[in-house]
Amino acid sequence: MNARSFLLPILALYAEVSFAQSIDLQQRWQAGKKYSQTIETAQQSTIEIGGQKMDQSTTMMIEVSIAVRVHEDGKRRRMTMVYDRIAMDMSMNGQKMSFDSANPGTDPLGLGKSMGSTVGKELKILIDEKGAVTEIENYDSYIEQLGKSPVPGVDFREMHSRDALKQMINQGALLSLPGKPIEPGASWPFEQVLDLPKIGKVSTRGSYTYKGMAQRSGANCAELTTEGKLAMDVSGEAGAVSPLAMKVTDGTITGTVWFDPQLGVMRESQIQQDMTMNMKNPADPAGADLTIPMKQTVTLKTTKIEDLK
Repeated sequence: MNARSFLLPILALYAEVSFAQSIDLQQRWQAGKKYSQTIETAQQSTIEIGGQKMDQSTTMMIEVSIAVRVHEDGKRRRMTMVYDRIAMDMSMNGQKMSFDSANPGTDPLGLGKSMGSTVGKELKILIDEKGAVTEIENYDSYIEQLGKSPVPGVDFREMHSRDALKQMINQGALLSLPGKPIEPGASWPFEQVLDLPKIGKVSTRGSYTYKGMAQRSGANCAELTTEGKLAMDVSGEAGAVSPLAMKVTDGTITGTVWFDPQLGVMRESQIQQDMTMNMKNPADPAGADLTIPMKQTVTLKTTKIEDLK
């Protein structure tokens, strides 16, 4: 046996194994399906004023459903997204407050007029053949249904701008896709800059790395690790929105995403954000700024994928 005939089977085997490990990550919203997701956020922070420390913790849970149908033109698809439930628990120095849209009861924070107002409202989104969002179909009527914003000087068109909603839906759990088949060890960058009129700007930059396939939520998923930087400036315009001028310049992002390449959907993601927030002291605006260390964990899960009735 010569060297060539000996190497060919080995090279063929290597190519076959390499091809088997290669995957193509594409977000696909399948017409005729309904996707149910939960988003859970846990936040911890410590505020020190006048030599006294105040520990604060907040947890928030959002249940959202997305129904996908074929558009009348036979090419595009229409996604109907609904916030089904929003619940929040807040604790500060032993005092606890909560809100649950499924059982409003008392609402000391007035969350029913802000976040709770989105529950049950349908947001209709048009996506093209590649799955990219092209238009918020009922944006004007959606905003009108939300009513008046509880934040002085800001309406919901600024808190939920058309571009911000399109960007959120376009990017989903992944802030970017590699754009080509990848193998374990491959990395690619992401960048998101979100402008909120009269409120400020939030930016995230970093990268994803494909580790390999892993079982998650009963599915064979691509396991992706992520790390990046987070910056935020919500100073507002002329102090109308954020008189405390909150800024974050040293935030970090780490976590893991499990993406189902067969269905083209994120099964689960666990992201941790560590940051230090600087803001004006509400008790002494002319004095030194407050420095608030903050940790936030965001967990997103696709809980169900079912056929539309």
